[in-house]
Amino acid sequence: MEVKVSTEEGVTVITPVGRVDTSTAKAFEDGVMNVLSTSSKVAVRFNEIDYISSAGLRVILMAGKKITASKGVLVLINMPEKIFAVFKMSGFDKILKICPSLEESKSFFN
Repeated sequence: MEVKVSTEEGVTVITPVGRVDTSTAKAFEDGVMNVLSTSSKVAVRFNEIDYISSAGLRVILMAGKKITASKGVLVLINMPEKIFAVFKMSGFDKILKICPSLEESKSFFN
C-alpha cells in the first residue's frame, strides 16, 4: 500500500494505492494523520484502490472526526462504485462528504 499526497487547487489530496485492509490500515492511518496535522482542507481520492475493509473505514471516520474538531473539511472523492457501495452499506455516505470529483467538491472548501 502506498499513500500519495499532493496539493491541488489549495486542497491537500490523499490518494491511497492498492488495498486498504487490516494489514495496510496502519500505514494509511499514519499517512492521513500526518496530513491532518498540517492541512485543514483535505480530500481523499479513492480511484486507485480496489478494496477497503472496516479497518480502512475506521481510519476515514477518525480522520473525519479529527478534522471537524479543528474546523477543517474532509471530502471523499473519485470513489469507484464498489468502494462507494461499502460506504453506503456502512451508512458512512450519510455522515461524510462524498463527491464524484475534486472539482465538484469545491463548495465544501469555501
